[in-house]
Amino acid sequence: MPARLAVTFGRELAYRPSLDILAPWRHEHDVAEWLLEVPAGGAYDVSVTLAADEASAGDRFVIASEHSQIVATVLSSGGYDRFLEYACGRIELAAGLNRIVMRPAGPLKRELADVRGLRLVRSGVGR
Repeated sequence: MPARLAVTFGRELAYRPSLDILAPWRHEHDVAEWLLEVPAGGAYDVSVTLAADEASAGDRFVIASEHSQIVATVLSSGGYDRFLEYACGRIELAAGLNRIVMRPAGPLKRELADVRGLRLVRSGVGR
C-alpha cells in the first residue's frame, strides 16, 4: 500500500508527491489510513518502508485493522534519506474491504518517520 494511496488526518501529515512519502509525522494524533481489499480473510504479515534517524529511533507506532492491531518500534535507517523495509508483525483481515490505520503509539520525541508505504502478505502464502 503506497503512501500515495493513504488518506491522512492531522495537523501536518500529508502525502508529499515530490518525495513519495507521508511526512512530516510530528504529532501524536496524526493518522494515515488505507483501504485494502483482500480475497481471503486471515492473518497477514505487515512490513513498513520508512526512513528515520537516530533521534526518532525508539518511537512506537500502531498498525491496525478492524480486527487486530500491532505495535512496532521505529528503527533508524541511517537518516531520512535512506529507506528500509522491515517486518512489524501480523494483523487479522476480513475477506473484502479493510481499513488499515497507522498512527503513533503515544507522544513522539521529534518525528515518527518518513513513510513510503506498507506491505501486507497473507501469512504462510508463497513461502
